[in-house]
Amino acid sequence: MDKKPYAIPNHNALGTASSQHRQHAAVLRVGRVLLGQVVEVFGDGFFLIRVGRHRFSLQSDVRLLMGQSFYFKVGKGRRPGELDLTVMSDPGLTEFRLQDALRMVLRQDAPLGDLMIDLAGSLVSSLAHEEDPDGMCEFLLSRLEDHLLQPGADGLELADVLNRIGIGYEANLLRAGSLSDDIACLLEIERDLKGELLHTLAKDPSPELRAEVERALAGLEAEQVLQVARQVEGDPNHWTFPVRDGDRWVCASLFVQHHEVEEEDPVGTPVWRVTIGVSFESIGPVRVDFTYGGGGVSMRILVSDQALVPELQTRASSLQDEIADAIDLDIDRDSLPARVSLFSASAEDIDVSRRHLDITFLRKRKVLDLRG
Repeated sequence: MDKKPYAIPNHNALGTASSQHRQHAAVLRVGRVLLGQVVEVFGDGFFLIRVGRHRFSLQSDVRLLMGQSFYFKVGKGRRPGELDLTVMSDPGLTEFRLQDALRMVLRQDAPLGDLMIDLAGSLVSSLAHEEDPDGMCEFLLSRLEDHLLQPGADGLELADVLNRIGIGYEANLLRAGSLSDDIACLLEIERDLKGELLHTLAKDPSPELRAEVERALAGLEAEQVLQVARQVEGDPNHWTFPVRDGDRWVCASLFVQHHEVEEEDPVGTPVWRVTIGVSFESIGPVRVDFTYGGGGVSMRILVSDQALVPELQTRASSLQDEIADAIDLDIDRDSLPARVSLFSASAEDIDVSRRHLDITFLRKRKVLDLRG
């Protein structure tokens, strides 16, 4: 995506300062994605642009043409009273830019797992500077650690983390309301990430902590919206969550897709497809692709370091036996083989962090008109 910075001063050399300021406050809010059009070109890099029915003066060192339209994201400028605009993509790809802009807005510039890591880092920093008089930072950090996947965790522990990641908070809340005597359901709600973030905001935290929690909450709610869009078109469900890597927390991405096998489907059609990607400090990025169905169980492991392949390959045979033993299908193992393969690949092929931006629903539907 082509990004070009622009600066908009808070005064207007082409109009009244008060009028310009009011329009900025009403329309050019930090974080918004808008459609602008060049309506007049002046000398020395000055332009007049239209956003909906509003007009603004613009100073830029990038050449703009009369009538040119572009989507842009509003950000804070380097100096007080300035705004930076970032063009979302090249002019002319209007429909593509619309969808891309929407994805960026909903994604809040970072996946949920990274937002949790950022929030935890801010809490640790506050505690180190003894900026926690009411103990709120320490309490929230301890709750975030409950959502951290630990080394050696099994599938049940992973499922527990995903169930409490906040994506299904409202559904669990409704279930708890209809099953008020279900203690386990009530405990799930109490430990849910979204519930914990909302509970923190209700305690009236410091302005700094409030801003961090609101950012994490916005990212979580954006992920809920994107998850709905994925499910409508049958895209894989997607989660990002923190994993402990020594003394660090790193973000893992998990994609899970279930396919109901039909009679007309070819023999061996996978029932489950699972992809997980994470980058560890000691071995670099790792990607695991797991498929399960009538054709057997297959696991493909990709690493960027070629030197790791021989060492990991020696464990593949025993891992295959463990996978076959773990899956009880009442079918002879020779008829349903388990295969584990290891390859080295480029970092680009291993990285799945951007894959969740490709959502069929957003490609096929114009779900938001940003033209004002």
